[in-house]
Amino acid sequence: MSESNSNTPQQIALAIELSNPSASSQAHAAALFSWSDPEGELIGSMPIPEGMRSSDAIMVLVEGLCAEHGFKPTDVDRVIVSIGPGGYTALRIATTTAKVLAHSIGCSLVAVPTPKVAAGAIDLAHRPALIALASKNNLAHCSVVHSDGDIQAVGVIDAAMIESLEICSIFADSFLPATFIQAAEHLGIEIYPIVLDARNCFDAASRIPPIAPIELAPIYAREPDAITQWRERKRK
Repeated sequence: MSESNSNTPQQIALAIELSNPSASSQAHAAALFSWSDPEGELIGSMPIPEGMRSSDAIMVLVEGLCAEHGFKPTDVDRVIVSIGPGGYTALRIATTTAKVLAHSIGCSLVAVPTPKVAAGAIDLAHRPALIALASKNNLAHCSVVHSDGDIQAVGVIDAAMIESLEICSIFADSFLPATFIQAAEHLGIEIYPIVLDARNCFDAASRIPPIAPIELAPIYAREPDAITQWRERKRK
């Protein structure tokens, strides 16, 4: 983020980060910016209200932010959303809300892969770092952010792959598999809480071109359980 240029017309951008509800509770899930592509200035941001499920929070956050700073949702010129990998329900709700907002308001829409959001909170001293998302059944969807900011997609891996990645830290939520924790301890790799914040989502969007709402789709680390179970029942 940087200060806006007062000589260029300012627009309002809304950033949404709800991809992984189990990530840092200190992060803010929605943020408003005054922006003139590619720079922006933070207007305000909000975390998920205490006691509220992330899946119920998005419109509460949008309406609350706009009301607090004297805007209407229809004043938004760009919607930026973190698209995963992450939790199935959280991603579906966040991307559907972003799509509906962009379509109904007629504003532009930017889809940001969640590893790019996470990388914005990882300082140079901890890079190269493994970003572990959507952990389940001793597997996690992983990416590596390097010292130059380049993000290498690794995909869904088990702990046996960690040593070959030559990382110095891991950023993950509390669901990081025990096998990853054990491998990290063996290799002397530090583990830190992952931070997924709407303010970093805005920063990560600066080099990503807008898309049409119909093109927006979440990135799932694996097939949702409901579909897997449905397929198994069909086979019987």
